[in-house]
Amino acid sequence: MDHKGLYLLFRVVKGDSNLNILLREGMDFRQIGELIEEAAKIGLIETKNSKIILTELGLTKFEEYRLEYKKRNKEEWIEKEKDSQIPKLDKDFIYLPDPNNLSL
Repeated sequence: MDHKGLYLLFRVVKGDSNLNILLREGMDFRQIGELIEEAAKIGLIETKNSKIILTELGLTKFEEYRLEYKKRNKEEWIEKEKDSQIPKLDKDFIYLPDPNNLSL
């Protein structure tokens, strides 16, 4: 079983995060469902009062994985937004506008 996936699932169950953290790791909803089923089967999470909670074993594993996967480097806390970045131009690039679009 994927320890990082379990750690991220534990964060979702504890309310520290939402499912987007698992989706950003490349999991789809089917895989998330399978992860939840597997975690429930081995006794890491359980349903109580219509809520999913961590069991004692789950809390122990969460603390164990937290030490392993917690991001300590502040550079990793915020992901860079890549969609609006403009590619760098070569320093020798010369822009020549279309003369038909120039107004005098």
